[in-house]
Amino acid sequence: MRPQKGKQKLYDAAMRLFESQGYFATTVEQITLEAGVSKGLVYNYFESKEELLAGLIAETTEKMESVAGSLTTGGSVEESLSGFIDQFLNYLKTEKHFLKLQLTLLMMPELRAIVAEPQKARADALLKMVTNWFKQAGHTEPKNRARMFMAIMDGIALHYLSTYERYPLNAMKPQLMKAARDLCSD
Repeated sequence: MRPQKGKQKLYDAAMRLFESQGYFATTVEQITLEAGVSKGLVYNYFESKEELLAGLIAETTEKMESVAGSLTTGGSVEESLSGFIDQFLNYLKTEKHFLKLQLTLLMMPELRAIVAEPQKARADALLKMVTNWFKQAGHTEPKNRARMFMAIMDGIALHYLSTYERYPLNAMKPQLMKAARDLCSD
């Protein structure tokens, strides 16, 4: 088995188990059984279950950063925001299990430190990017407008991930674009 493939199997298995039965109820043995790998492979990559969780979070943070990095800042503000919304909604769909797990971990004082730093780094990077778009639109309060827009996006994410079983995520794009246009205008 290629090294990265084994590591990915561990991440995938850990994600499924942490989400379905919780971090504390999940053992390293259960993760290895779910992944179909030896216990030694876990300790080849990670010193502990906590380190495996930290690696899982770091890997997903890298995915989000690559999504943000793929967004173009050229073109109009509306085009940039439209692309961002598409990527954001797609990320919610493709990383739903991880994001639900992350929400749970943020509420656990014992594990918050593992999740909080990468989550804040992602939020800061997104806020900076959106602030630049509002600056480009010539708004006098670009950071506050960006914060308002991101709060709307976060609210949609929260509803999709934890509140409503059948949240109409795809139907939100027109409303998000309208909110962005409203925030861009004075």
